[in-house]
Amino acid sequence: MIEFSNVTFCYEPGVPAVQNLSFTVRSGESVGLIGANGAGKSTLMQLLLGLLAGEGSIRVDGLPVEKKNLAAVRRKIGFVLQDSDNQLFMPTVLDDMVFGPCNYGLSRAQAERRADEVLARLNLSHLKNRYNHKLSGGEKRMAAIATILVMAPSIIVMDEPTTALDPVNRRAVINAVNGLSQTKLIASHDLDMILDTCTRVIVLSHGEIAADGPAQTILRDQALLEANRLELPLRLQK
Repeated sequence: MIEFSNVTFCYEPGVPAVQNLSFTVRSGESVGLIGANGAGKSTLMQLLLGLLAGEGSIRVDGLPVEKKNLAAVRRKIGFVLQDSDNQLFMPTVLDDMVFGPCNYGLSRAQAERRADEVLARLNLSHLKNRYNHKLSGGEKRMAAIATILVMAPSIIVMDEPTTALDPVNRRAVINAVNGLSQTKLIASHDLDMILDTCTRVIVLSHGEIAADGPAQTILRDQALLEANRLELPLRLQK
């Protein structure tokens, strides 16, 4: 579904933010993207979405990520932002959910039926007509996920999906993520959440891949994590 081949990007000439990135994510995989601040996680996601353009090649479901294909590529990818307030911009949850489908040609009735199905699947039907500014942080995060799922993307990309959530809402997000059948790429500092949701982990350090392997192996390797300014997931610490 996702293929990076020798991808390099510099914000400043001669100072790469990511360098020679090459990896693939297969259909249905759930991949965690971890690394210290400044490791290149956000840059990688922006390159995937075509918000930045670097050297090398990126393909999404066989399509090159380049200007002429961006509309098609972005229809395949649902991006859940770290700050839900930047994602929810309409008055109510339903208004946000139908905005995208209606702009892609569905009637309001068709979009509402699709929204009802997604909300029911996530056990969020009670949020349907709630005003976004009155939602709690956890409710906003779940609503943001719902606004992405209603677009029926084949790939879900998430940036720090559990940041600032209390334990109950954090668990709700984890359960929702685990219930998704789509290919998932999740960037997070919450390594316990990555352990709960991902089967594979890519470790970024200074814009390069420091490790790539099974989540259970990577996230139990204390020496590897500490060498890349990370720590063991809390529940694995002695």
